[in-house]
Amino acid sequence: MPSSLSARLAPIAILLAPLVAILAARLATHSDLAARHPRTSALLFLWIAADALTLAAIARAPKNRPGLRALLGTIAAGCIVATVAGAGTVREALLDMQAVVLAMALTVIAYLGWSAADALRTYRRTGSAELAACEVLPANLVRFAMFESSMMRLALFKWGAPPHVPEGAQGFAYHRVINPMIAAFLVLQLIEIVVVDLLVSHWSRLAALVLLALGIWGALFLIALMKGFRLYPILLDGDCVHVRAGLLIDLRVPIDTIKELEASITKAEADRADVLNAALFSHPNIIMRLRTPIRHAGLFGKSREVRRIAFRLDQPAAFIEALEPHL
Repeated sequence: MPSSLSARLAPIAILLAPLVAILAARLATHSDLAARHPRTSALLFLWIAADALTLAAIARAPKNRPGLRALLGTIAAGCIVATVAGAGTVREALLDMQAVVLAMALTVIAYLGWSAADALRTYRRTGSAELAACEVLPANLVRFAMFESSMMRLALFKWGAPPHVPEGAQGFAYHRVINPMIAAFLVLQLIEIVVVDLLVSHWSRLAALVLLALGIWGALFLIALMKGFRLYPILLDGDCVHVRAGLLIDLRVPIDTIKELEASITKAEADRADVLNAALFSHPNIIMRLRTPIRHAGLFGKSREVRRIAFRLDQPAAFIEALEPHL
């Protein structure tokens, strides 16, 4: 258990440690000592920012060996952080050191140029803007931005669109159980937006605007969930079962890998790492046990092997009747 806990906490520590170090260094630039020695403070802040990000990159890299471009990127990020995050006097002192500014600018330009060249080659090879963007920005950040963009487009458009069921496939709905619950959350969210804005605006208009923006984003996210659950049903498509949960889950399961349909599953079993539970906000009524595990990639690239796949349908009997002849 201790080793398992350490393994889970290590990625969080690797993420937080450089942020804490940089935040502490930033606070130090506002001290009286930093104001008396701004040039030294500026150089120390630059070194701490670049060093903290570089050490984090080394810790995250396979076998602790990041590529040269990755190291160049962390140093460039440290240069940007030191330029924009320090206290005013420290930042002015840093910008007054022309040789240091030139070195920082060349570092940033070298990284951006190298990354842009790699991104262009990736796009020409794959035709994927997402993969190309991953050459310049952190992959998880790109995936998050792509996911958020897709959710916002879904929330704002595709009103009244028919469910996405390709020709020759059979669609099986699951939104009639889930969407009423999400609609209740949406009503509460809209009430909360109004109440919070009225209360917080008396204290700080800026804070009220920030919370208003977050509240509107949350409402749009719930709308996108509801529309996604309706528009993307689970499919029986040729020789595979296409398991979907809106834009949150998308997995094709070859029918020949399905060993049997199980009658039920407990909550403890559904929460196991080798079970993909696509029955969001409800309990599964379809459980497929696989002959061999298949790999499922999550939203942000993390993958795992699953041996059972569980989901909930509005009419499970119709799905079982359609699938069983193929097992």
